[in-house]
Amino acid sequence: MAARRRNNRWSLVGTGIGLMLFFWVADCYLDGVFFDEGSFVQQILHPDGQELAYRIQSMLFLLVFIIYAWRKSLTQERISSSLEEALTNLAAEKARSEAILAAMPDAVSVQDTDMKILYQSPGTRKVMGDHVGEYCYAAYHQLPSVCPDCNLVESFADGLLHRRETSSPNERGPRHVEIISAPLRDAAGRIIAGIESVRDITDRKIAENRLRQQLAAIEASMDGIAILNPGGEYLYLNKAHASIYGYPSQVELMGKSWHVLYPADELQRLESLIYEGGDKQRGWRGEATGQKKDGTLFPQEISLTVLEDGGIVCVVRDISERQKSEGEIRKLNDSLCQQALDLQATNRELEAFSYSLSHDLRAPLTGLYGAAQALAEICSDKMDDTGLTLLNAIRQGCENMEELIEAMLVLFKVSRTELSYAEVDLSALANAIMAELRLRNPERAVEWRFVEGIVAWCDPHLARILLENLIGNAWKYTARHDHPRIEFGQKSSDGAVQFFVRDNGVGFDMRDAQRIFKPFQRLHRSGDFPGTGIGLATVQRIIDRHAGRVWADGAVGLGATFFFTFPLPDKE
Repeated sequence: MAARRRNNRWSLVGTGIGLMLFFWVADCYLDGVFFDEGSFVQQILHPDGQELAYRIQSMLFLLVFIIYAWRKSLTQERISSSLEEALTNLAAEKARSEAILAAMPDAVSVQDTDMKILYQSPGTRKVMGDHVGEYCYAAYHQLPSVCPDCNLVESFADGLLHRRETSSPNERGPRHVEIISAPLRDAAGRIIAGIESVRDITDRKIAENRLRQQLAAIEASMDGIAILNPGGEYLYLNKAHASIYGYPSQVELMGKSWHVLYPADELQRLESLIYEGGDKQRGWRGEATGQKKDGTLFPQEISLTVLEDGGIVCVVRDISERQKSEGEIRKLNDSLCQQALDLQATNRELEAFSYSLSHDLRAPLTGLYGAAQALAEICSDKMDDTGLTLLNAIRQGCENMEELIEAMLVLFKVSRTELSYAEVDLSALANAIMAELRLRNPERAVEWRFVEGIVAWCDPHLARILLENLIGNAWKYTARHDHPRIEFGQKSSDGAVQFFVRDNGVGFDMRDAQRIFKPFQRLHRSGDFPGTGIGLATVQRIIDRHAGRVWADGAVGLGATFFFTFPLPDKE
């Protein structure tokens, strides 16, 4: 284009020179041929002075015209060049702006002051469709008039930028968008249009919600959590962190160094541990002594994590109560150790007592019984009724004492025996005990009821002792009933299995229900029903060893029922 304009300029110069030569030759021809002022050659080579002046004047006129045309052409060329450059720059700027808008993830559109769409970015056209030339409220929202909460209307009214967030339901959850509007002005400053940008901020909102939840969790933590910059100054701390050090608000520590929270000697120790050992492992954990705002010292546990930029995440826990508890636990352990030693001493004494029962007491008792038996054999014919009665009392007392010693030994063994758990058929065990009782007392006719297949997880030996005592008691206390009945069974209550032995004997008053399981506590006279008062105490001890329960239910003259439970076996 520039070369073409240069050619046009030189063509103009050539035309001007040609016209000058043409006028010179034409004037010579007219003067020599038509006006007879000499020959044509003479007019060209030797014109007179007047004619030469006339010709020079004409040439000067043409020269001025040519110079004017030349300058006019230069001015026009500059204007055209400037216009072309402006058009090129405008096209490039338009292309650049459209490229920027096309590359933006936001949906951008331009509306005039009547809300008619002038431009839509590719992102807007992809989501909303091509609606250039239509009204935005009709195209985007299918409304007959401007939206009541339109940001762009507010920007047209006050000439300012406006920002608004809104949300709408979506099959994947709420969709959050941010709408930004701003007015566009002409060179005179008049608002001629407006630009509106819509950005999907759903991911940002989700991240903000997660961050708020995490901050809420940090704020709710009982541990003190803080973030420090590489210089050791607080950038963030939760309420617990400030509270641990006796500060009512986090604001008092913001921007301060952690050095104010430790005494000088502890500060020196921590700096060597944290900055020398901690940097190598990107963290440190240990115990320290902190200093509260009022100067009080307290023990603490610290966990530090060194960040990439040299900052530190610090977690602090006050362990005053824990150390106090540990001290109490140590005292309790010492006390338990002492109790264990005392228990060992008591066990040794019990063993000595058991030995005395088995040997030291039985030996003289056996001698006494033997002497009474010999006396009865030798001198029974020489004694009167009173003597024989006293002699029988001696022998009966020895037998009762022997029975009591045997019962106490059983109680002692029950307390000392190591438990060996197994699945025990209680029905078979109870039936065998009843058969033994019938063999020893064949003259008694007792109705026996039991359920087959009752099993429990317990020690087999102790289970036999337990049932021997319960069924033996039922056998004893039904002796005076015309139609004695003893029953063994089980029932379920609150998901637990309860075993029971029931009889229709003499029963007992429920006010004495707790007393019957205590050693030597008898509810009936020994003359009516013989016994030692140890049997039910032995039952209680066996159930205690199994961590079960035992209780009784009865009424005077209506019999008694003794319930007991065994814990379920460990599933592991």
